Amino acid sequence: MMKKWMAGAVVLAVAGGAWAEPERTLLTRENKLPEKGQVEVGALFGMQQFTTGKNYQETAYVRYGLLGNLAVNAGVPLQQVRPDRGFGDGQSGLGDVTVGFEIVPYQDAFRFPYILPHVDVGLPTGDKDKGMGSGDVSLRAGITVGTTTFEVYHWAVDVSVRHLVDNDPFTKDDTVVFSGSFVWDLNDEFSLLTEISGTDQELPAGRPVTFEGGMSYKPTENWMFGLYGGKTLHASEDWNGTFKLSYSF
Repeated sequence: MMKKWMAGAVVLAVAGGAWAEPERTLLTRENKLPEKGQVEVGALFGMQQFTTGKNYQETAYVRYGLLGNLAVNAGVPLQQVRPDRGFGDGQSGLGDVTVGFEIVPYQDAFRFPYILPHVDVGLPTGDKDKGMGSGDVSLRAGITVGTTTFEVYHWAVDVSVRHLVDNDPFTKDDTVVFSGSFVWDLNDEFSLLTEISGTDQELPAGRPVTFEGGMSYKPTENWMFGLYGGKTLHASEDWNGTFKLSYSF
């Protein structure tokens, strides 16, 4: 009995330490929350290549651990639209600022499954006329369920409901988003990942499906780097790329 309790304590300590690591996935959520009183700051640098030009987005974010299993977050995006010649002038400006929280109400220390509800609110800080924002408050709420097998393979599925402002006749107010991710830890520093996401949103070319692949590198306990690339089918996007940088303290 004593050995069982000691083993459980060790696993709990490892699981608690895992919460302090930054999220590596983009389309789902990981049970990687800052510890109580810990701060994670970072930035994502993204680019989307469309048939008419390129869109750039730089998002600074912060996450703070209120409790061991509850964290709040905020993100501030800056956007740039650079159309190809003949498609109009470029635009740049502030996007919609987001605030939200994520919580892990359940996590099995022995079998590793977890449940992670999350809520994000988008504020209308971006200029709708320039295509930088939605022009209204938006909401995305969902739940991620994940687990780990053989201590190196991480699986997660996410179902979210996203409230969208009806800016054009081809979109609707509420969209259900289904996502899945797989992360493979090559060692303590490097991980490979692949993700997929789809919605019930019907566009002229069909329902969009996004594929992402990439890697993360954690050289120290505080720093993490991520590099991602992918494509959205049934959309005007040719491909996309993202670089993520985070620091925890």
